[in-house]
Amino acid sequence: MGRRKQGGPEDAFDKAADKAAGGLGEALGMMTGDKSLEAEGRATRKKGELKTYIVTPHADGGWKVQAEGASRASSVHRTKAEAVAAGKTLARGQTPSQLLIYKQDGLEVQEEKTYG
Repeated sequence: MGRRKQGGPEDAFDKAADKAAGGLGEALGMMTGDKSLEAEGRATRKKGELKTYIVTPHADGGWKVQAEGASRASSVHRTKAEAVAAGKTLARGQTPSQLLIYKQDGLEVQEEKTYG
């Protein structure tokens, strides 16, 4: 199962569309008194705000943890296990979030964890 490393314009559009749909659902729920639509709008909006952290091999050796879209690594580690532990800590502290752990080739996702 291959996944893209970085989000592109399509991802930004999808997130914006999810956020807009959530706001419309919530507004419609408030106007009609439908609590399920109101709650659905909040859930959709929250999902669009998912923070993604990525664990990949570092160019200078070792492993790096980087927030999606960031230009610099959050941290660099000697071993993959250390990088994964640091990534889990970051992701747990910023819910809702997900952690994508890549294989040594840096192209294929080995594991995906979602928090919150």
